[in-house]
Amino acid sequence: MNSAKKWVLIDGDRLIVASLFVIGSFLVTYGLTTLGLITFRPASAVSTMFGSGIVSGIFSLITITLTVNQMILSRVFGTINGLTDRIDGSLDFRHTVEDLAGKPGSPNQPDKFLVLIGETITERANAFENALSETDRNAENDIDEYLSDVRTYASNIESVEGTEDTLQIVSTLLGPAYAQNLTATDRLLRTDNVKFSEEARDELESILELIKSVAIARQFFKTIAIQQDLAQLSRLLAYIGVPVLLGTFLVTTMYTTIPSTTVAQPLLAEVVSLGIAIVFIPVSILLSFILRAASVARYTVSVGPFVPPEEQL
Repeated sequence: MNSAKKWVLIDGDRLIVASLFVIGSFLVTYGLTTLGLITFRPASAVSTMFGSGIVSGIFSLITITLTVNQMILSRVFGTINGLTDRIDGSLDFRHTVEDLAGKPGSPNQPDKFLVLIGETITERANAFENALSETDRNAENDIDEYLSDVRTYASNIESVEGTEDTLQIVSTLLGPAYAQNLTATDRLLRTDNVKFSEEARDELESILELIKSVAIARQFFKTIAIQQDLAQLSRLLAYIGVPVLLGTFLVTTMYTTIPSTTVAQPLLAEVVSLGIAIVFIPVSILLSFILRAASVARYTVSVGPFVPPEEQL
């Protein structure tokens, strides 16, 4: 995925992306008017279009907002047993990483937690290299390449340090790198032509568990990030609904009962194009957020070693 496409689908600020859609709708509408392909004359159907069709569409967005709220609330509410299990699962996961890192505790912030995993992977890779004998190195020529790949992956994980946006953290972890390193580590553990020492095998098993932890953390943070995005989307649609309805009403009042308008004919193209752009704001906001949620979901479908072609950025 090229950087421009990734910015539009995932990394870009959703309000900026929505603004680009709105500006695009204005330019397209005004451009078609300038070319004479569409007209906004006093006797045209603009009044009917704004008064009925567009208003119905805006109320449909309100329904979508309610549906989004239901999705968010369904994840927030829970029974005592269900919430207890979720907390216990989170603690067990954190304890696993803490034991592998040799730390009594781990950070609460997602970026610092992932940095801890990345640093631990590097430490374990160094320990694995030190535990290798010359016989091991000669027997398995891919070890140096494996260590280079694992260290590069760990460095990429550590690069999220200081990132406060959860979705930006998830964006950094996109791609098949974790699955490739997971498979490579498992292959070394199961290889028959090299008999690693017990110490070397322990380090490899620790690296394997840490890479699994990255996959789990990525999916968990993705869930949190999408929930936050949907909550923000719901609020924005609620906030913008009334102003857009007001704008629709004002455009409608420009057209009188007789074939005339309260706006001069030369200005109708600009005014109506602007009105259409304003009405398009809720749709643009919805589109920008849904595009990101769908893109993140698509590129993080796999949790295990299998990576579909669509997920390979």
